[in-house]
Amino acid sequence: MNRLLEIACIVETGIRPSNDDRAAVNSTLIAQGVHTEIVEETSLIVLCDGLGGEAYGNEAAEIVTDIFSRLSGSVLTTDIITEHIDKANEAVIAAQSKAYSHSKMSTTIAGLYIHGDDFIAFNVGDSRIYRYRSEYISQLSTDHSVRQEQIELGLTPKPGQEDFVTHFIGGSCSVPEIVEGFGRVFENDIFVLCTDGLWSFLEDSDFEAILSKDLSVEESCKALVDMAFQKGSDDNLSAIILRRI
Repeated sequence: MNRLLEIACIVETGIRPSNDDRAAVNSTLIAQGVHTEIVEETSLIVLCDGLGGEAYGNEAAEIVTDIFSRLSGSVLTTDIITEHIDKANEAVIAAQSKAYSHSKMSTTIAGLYIHGDDFIAFNVGDSRIYRYRSEYISQLSTDHSVRQEQIELGLTPKPGQEDFVTHFIGGSCSVPEIVEGFGRVFENDIFVLCTDGLWSFLEDSDFEAILSKDLSVEESCKALVDMAFQKGSDDNLSAIILRRI
């Protein structure tokens, strides 16, 4: 029996004057607002957070989401995903060379591919991937950031260092973190992709409180964005929720 995947995406500017977040839900590109869809068995969702502020991070995010949206409907492997990370990195670097003002543009990426009972989660940078199951949230991705490196070394980042991203698309350090889960997608599993404008303002308990409720994926997505905003998010804040039913 085919399993359905419910998906909701919100790309939200927040209080920032511009939006550097971009998403791709299968073949659909989302630059702003809400998108929902239901698909059978297979899905590829990607969320990017453009870096560099006024240095055209939004364009880097658009380049990357466009490349991955073209994979919609394909059967993917970790090798294919890695190849397209490389392809995206090359495309952003090529775009940087067009003008000095574009020279620092780059982006994070968090992506999730589901095919039947299998998943591949991948990220470069600090946009995150979570899975909610049996009332608990777990982070599947690993942040590429000074914060994470210092934590792993048992150190405390100096003020201002915490959110510095160490790997990104658009530079020499673009190797993705990949987690494979063969036979590890269960009924009612919920996956969440989100940018740091959302996750850095929420605790695990906040995710669990919202995802435990009897809400649609769209309602859950809106609730996460609203809570992060209420807790003081001063960044673009975006999320994609996928639920297996």
